[in-house]
Amino acid sequence: MDTLFSLLEKGGFAVYVLVFLSLVSWALIVERLFNLRFGSMLSKSVKDVRSLLASGDVEGALKLLSLDNSPASQILYRLLEEYKEGKADKRILMSDLSFEVSLLAPKVEKNLALLSTIASVSPLIGLFGTITGLIKVFSAFAVAQTEQGVALLATGISEALISAATGLAVAIPALLAYWIFRIMGNSILDRIEQELTETLRVLK
Repeated sequence: MDTLFSLLEKGGFAVYVLVFLSLVSWALIVERLFNLRFGSMLSKSVKDVRSLLASGDVEGALKLLSLDNSPASQILYRLLEEYKEGKADKRILMSDLSFEVSLLAPKVEKNLALLSTIASVSPLIGLFGTITGLIKVFSAFAVAQTEQGVALLATGISEALISAATGLAVAIPALLAYWIFRIMGNSILDRIEQELTETLRVLK
């Protein structure tokens, strides 16, 4: 641990910024892992709702959905309310479903823009640290024959390499997580639309 802190100190100011961005990115990753689950988005009672609708019990389906605050259940509740009140027939409900599901996109993509930004910016910050380290290296050549010059040379090289490595270490997990969560989010939306489509098809 002491060695790690020692390396970070040698990396200069850029590394401290990267450590902060790393903490933020991992907090976002944990938040997405905790909240971005298919089960939390879709009603656990969707099969029961489907059975009620198949038997023509729209009122019973609405009561069951009213007890569930999942996003998918709320969509289904709104659509069935329109159907019950005669504002929309089955064909209109099916056409409205895709639009309603698309409104869930901001929820499943929450914080992904920030994660993408961290993945993009971190290598640039690492590059900035590399450049400042190289400046120290070239400055050291003027006094390279003295102990001070050798120490400055070593410091500059360390700062350049550590900054570059830290920038990549922060960016790579953030970028991988971004694409994994994007794929998961699209999959969740597709599954929700599929499940709700199958549910609406049983309407009389």
